[in-house]
Amino acid sequence: MNTTASPSHILQVPIRTDRGAARRPLPGVVASCRTEGTTLSIAVQGEIDHFTVAPLSALLTSAAAFGHTRLVVDASLVTFCDSGFLNALLAWRRGGRRLVLAAASAAVKRLLAATRSGKLLTQEARR
Repeated sequence: MNTTASPSHILQVPIRTDRGAARRPLPGVVASCRTEGTTLSIAVQGEIDHFTVAPLSALLTSAAAFGHTRLVVDASLVTFCDSGFLNALLAWRRGGRRLVLAAASAAVKRLLAATRSGKLLTQEARR
């Protein structure tokens, strides 16, 4: 399996690598990302709302354009999120791509419960 420690082919800004994982690929909410074949694994952090979701949306759009079909999201460090975050994740799914929410903070769990969208984001994990 082809593992890419530096997903620079989908990022528009320089990145640093540390132990095989790309760290801080974009300012703000994207804490890290890694590609392995057609899977993109990302960790997001902080407050993700309509004002701060742009780097995440850009990353996902770019990854989709480069043929990534599966997204694994670690959202354990998200302190606040609104429908901007949810819309970015659902846009990934609308393209027929697969998504796994590997970890979720209390803020993310509240959003999923309030919008009843948890099943949409964790469907693959249950298979």
